[in-house]
Amino acid sequence: MQNTPLPAPPAYGVGALDRGLRLLQILRDDGSLRVADAAVHLGTSRSTAHRLLSTLVYRGFAVADDDHIYRPGPSMEAGPAHLSRNRELRRICHPHLVLLSRRSRESTNLMVRVGSKVRFLETIEAAAPGRTRDRQGVIMPAATSSGGKAILATLDPSAARALVDSERDDDSRSIDELMTELAVVRAKGFAVNHGQTERDVAAVGAALVDPSGQAVGAISVSVPTSRFGVTIRDGLAPLILDTRREIERDIAHADL
Repeated sequence: MQNTPLPAPPAYGVGALDRGLRLLQILRDDGSLRVADAAVHLGTSRSTAHRLLSTLVYRGFAVADDDHIYRPGPSMEAGPAHLSRNRELRRICHPHLVLLSRRSRESTNLMVRVGSKVRFLETIEAAAPGRTRDRQGVIMPAATSSGGKAILATLDPSAARALVDSERDDDSRSIDELMTELAVVRAKGFAVNHGQTERDVAAVGAALVDPSGQAVGAISVSVPTSRFGVTIRDGLAPLILDTRREIERDIAHADL
């Protein structure tokens, strides 16, 4: 189970787009890359190569293991999903996410499912100190993220099981635990993630469905785990359910 914090954004801007794209091609074709090798390929210093690779890690296009070897990240694996619909969904949800962030005083997110994962389309960062930060473009497992679990709960249980089975360890009990949790999510209308995707972040999420009952995405409110408890969870749930109803009302009048 993934349980690591998102990489911190680099403290510098990288404008060498072509060199970054060349590194993406190498990762795609060779499967792994060291900083020294990247520097040789690009004809740059190791520090420049490291900055480029760090930016790819930040955006999910690469991951670094304990031996400092970079490999393709989750953003390399997840293809586009209904691009025109995503643009319209973001347009519909944006003002609601802004309002939800103000009401909850926390960061809010919009995501869509891509296979067994979810891709974050937008984040509205809270103004308060200690907020969770921007996740736009980040890919996470649907089975552990709050919005992803909410989307999975809208599927037929057998379809949800088949979708995530190949992504989990060979442990039937863990699959059964997920299915039990999805039944609870289905009954309550919202899902909770407490440190399952990032050990320092908790979230409450709800699926967004169109008039036919098909999930088109999910919204979530993310909170640092240091101050996430029953009181916060129970306070966020009605806010996110109210926001879901408002968004789904707008979705019903839009051409998604």
